[in-house]
Amino acid sequence: MADVVHEDQHARGWNNDVARMPPELHSYFEYWHHWYNIVVHRGANVLPRVTPQYPVDFVSDDIRSPPYPQDISETWYCAALIALILAIQHGAEKGWLFETAFPYPLWAGRVFGRTLLTVGAAVLSTLSFEVIGSFLSSRFLAATTRIEDWVSSLLIKHLRWGEVDENGEPQRDEDDDFIWVIDPTNQRESIRDALQGLMFFALDYFATSFLEMSNQIIRLLVERVISPVLYFLFSIPVSFVPNLLSWLFLPTPGSDGIRDPRTLWHEYGMSVLIQFWLLVLLWLLEILYIAKADRLAMAGLRVIDPLMTIKWHLFRATAMHLLAYTAYQLVCGCMVLLKSGLPQDSRYIIIIDGPAVPFLRKIIPNGKIFAAALLFFFHWLLRAASILSVRLAKRFWMPYILWQTRYSIEGADRFWPLWIAALVEDLTLLDPKKRVTSRVAMTAIFGLRSSWPARFHLSNVVEDE
Repeated sequence: MADVVHEDQHARGWNNDVARMPPELHSYFEYWHHWYNIVVHRGANVLPRVTPQYPVDFVSDDIRSPPYPQDISETWYCAALIALILAIQHGAEKGWLFETAFPYPLWAGRVFGRTLLTVGAAVLSTLSFEVIGSFLSSRFLAATTRIEDWVSSLLIKHLRWGEVDENGEPQRDEDDDFIWVIDPTNQRESIRDALQGLMFFALDYFATSFLEMSNQIIRLLVERVISPVLYFLFSIPVSFVPNLLSWLFLPTPGSDGIRDPRTLWHEYGMSVLIQFWLLVLLWLLEILYIAKADRLAMAGLRVIDPLMTIKWHLFRATAMHLLAYTAYQLVCGCMVLLKSGLPQDSRYIIIIDGPAVPFLRKIIPNGKIFAAALLFFFHWLLRAASILSVRLAKRFWMPYILWQTRYSIEGADRFWPLWIAALVEDLTLLDPKKRVTSRVAMTAIFGLRSSWPARFHLSNVVEDE
């Protein structure tokens, strides 16, 4: 009963804030709150979170100048670009750009190329699962709801399992639920659930068949039409386009047959370092947009900005995917280094390749217990390093928060520990929604390769974050 009263008070507070909005702001809020429910809550109808009233000393209307490097003039940008062009030209002429100490020329290009592939995979995963996937999930939920209503309506109309009106149409209660006739044997509910389950199975089957058929048609189109056209016009190999996805989604150590530790470091170690600093930047951008999401509340409306909330959720999802892929790459690199440095007949190879206990070999065939332990360790290490780096970046990042929001210095200082605490809670290892333990278990049972394709939804259908 208390929850119902609290929800009614929440709805009344929300309705009062809506009534105070200007028409343009009301349209903006309604439009983006609809997409907020789709992206963040996968189509669930969640009321906007009512925020407390901000103290006056937490809000500032001062116009702040952009922090470094946003305050650099165009002249310095042009000078830096000219210097970079001259450096590349000098390196190409003198030969140091094509240093032969590494197995391939243009080492910097390879490093940044691999980094872009991994970051691109994280971005594509976010778009696929948090935007497109959430939209399809909301449509699928609407379809299942219609199926439930259709099955229930048939049973009520033709078998009189529920109350009908004078026209024979099923009646609903004040909560818009069907009014069922009480069945003392409780058999009708089981029959109704079984019929609805069969309809859901048919829907899943046809949807899966349609997706698989579409995938095959697209592959045939690429192989038979697009690839020959590209080969004819631009001399691009016919096998390039069909293999492009596998190249994009598997930028992993060991995929090119690299076994030399020095080469592995220069090919992938630098990419992992760059990815880590990009990961820290994504966490900082998440905090920035969490702060920007309070701009409506600072104006006295006491509701979060749905567009800014969508953005910080997408930054969070991209960072989570990038963290998972970076941890995977670190494990692959460690496995390659250990195997290259140990004799093939060493007993440590048995521990690395699979369970050393014969009983475990039967239960977990081709298991990678060592790789699973490394995967858990690197997830913990990246999370701990991310939190430490974000804490240390306060003096660097606070000017950007003050520049982009209406927070006063006192207000930003007061809320910074809360933002860090939310990040720490979000980066916990044992939360099942983060999928760390499931990936570790998949690695232990089926091997390291099984943990890479395990993409995951990060949107939430229960809590309003």
